[in-house]
Amino acid sequence: MASNDYYRLLGVARNAGDDEIKTAYRKLALKYHPDRNPGNDEAESSFKEINGAYEVLSNPDKRRIYDQFGAEGLKSGGGRGGFGGFPGADMGDVFGDLFENLFAQGGGSRGRPRSRRGADLKYAAEITLEDAFNGVKVPVNFERTELCGECDGTGARGRSGVKKCPTCHGAGRVQYSQGFFSFSQACPECGGQGEVITSPCKACGGQGRSKKSVSLNIKIPAGVEEGAVLRVSSGGDAGPRGGSSGDLYIAVSLKHHPHFERNKRDLVYECAVAVWQAALGGEGEVPLIEGGRTKIKIPPGTQHGKVFRLHEKGMPGPGGRPRGDLLVKVKLKVPHDLTPRQRELFAELALIAGHEVPPPEEEKGFFKKILGA
Repeated sequence: MASNDYYRLLGVARNAGDDEIKTAYRKLALKYHPDRNPGNDEAESSFKEINGAYEVLSNPDKRRIYDQFGAEGLKSGGGRGGFGGFPGADMGDVFGDLFENLFAQGGGSRGRPRSRRGADLKYAAEITLEDAFNGVKVPVNFERTELCGECDGTGARGRSGVKKCPTCHGAGRVQYSQGFFSFSQACPECGGQGEVITSPCKACGGQGRSKKSVSLNIKIPAGVEEGAVLRVSSGGDAGPRGGSSGDLYIAVSLKHHPHFERNKRDLVYECAVAVWQAALGGEGEVPLIEGGRTKIKIPPGTQHGKVFRLHEKGMPGPGGRPRGDLLVKVKLKVPHDLTPRQRELFAELALIAGHEVPPPEEEKGFFKKILGA
């Protein structure tokens, strides 16, 4: 990048204005700054060259001498000093507006007081699966910070109770210079408001806000899922000194259901089917989430774990999307405490299938007694 032509170093025309020169310099300085190029000797050299060029071209007297006599005409000038040996370059003026935004808390424009936003609040709402199916309005009772009704959030007893901050003179920010850079931050005296309270409101003690109990009816849409978080805009704490309110977040959880398990939009239901019904076939009844029951056909030879799908009998989809399905999972119901006749029939079936039929439990006990004797 080495060049004796300062205009070429900055990439501007010889008739460039002060703002154009400043803009070009700032862009190159940020590009080649040593902090952005650690260990890069070439970038450091370029950084020094563009600083030297800007030192001259930003100073009207030095620029006039340079335009007439070149760099040699400047060598007879005064000694160098200042940051890095480059006097005349007003770093605070060049980088002030840029780094103010980088270091500012809460953003905003230069010199303008900033109002902080209120805190967000969270609330947990537990609903039934039927509520999630139909949609429901849930009463939410909580405490939040609201603007004081006495002072309308100013924190002062009338306008005479508010004065311009003596530290920042109403700007809300104070500026600091630290070597090469200039940056600003919120005024520590007024907290960035630009004003201080000299006569606080009696109702809120100068805070401008107070805690209040609130009751809201929150609409939870149909099809809401476990763990969904709903946002109520501006439902949180009010911001200080007229700042915007935070949001209220509702975390939704579902109560355990005695019949259904949920898998996104699908519902799963375990249907108990007797052994003979699974073997011979027949019909079964299953409940529906919207109420009532429906029949399903059980084919002969249905196995344990078989799943039947009832289309669009599950949960509604968000945004008007189709309902999910109801998955009916067969769970074989094996009889116990058989009557003598039932045992006889099962034993006959086992013999036909070629299986050995064990004696009844009471007979086992009888033979054990004999053998033991």
